[in-house]
Amino acid sequence: MTQTAIILPVFAQVALTFVVLIAMATRRRNAFMTGTVKIKDIALGQNAWPDDATKAANNFKNQFETPVLFYTACAFALITKSVDYWMLGLAWIYVASRIGHAVVQLGANVVLQRFRVYLVGLVALLAMWILLFG
Repeated sequence: MTQTAIILPVFAQVALTFVVLIAMATRRRNAFMTGTVKIKDIALGQNAWPDDATKAANNFKNQFETPVLFYTACAFALITKSVDYWMLGLAWIYVASRIGHAVVQLGANVVLQRFRVYLVGLVALLAMWILLFG
């Protein structure tokens, strides 16, 4: 097992963040182009965006919450040479859950389904930190 293998799920998480950013920008642009939102409607931070743009913006914010702990755990695993099959597997589970979370939130946004996917990632992230401490 090469220690640098942990970088691949990190790149996947970063790619997800950019995909969500593009989705948010596209949805906001469409809101302007269709006239659904005017500059004055959002100039002071008013929440006048349509639901699809709001879902994307909320998911983009989510990419800077628990992923910060994920990036830190991966960096520590790399630095301390703690990358093994368990750590790598948990990292991929975490990223897969983040992708699933984004798909649910950007789509139908079924809260219970989104929570379940989020919980899987949270447990994987917690396990990564436990492995680091162990």
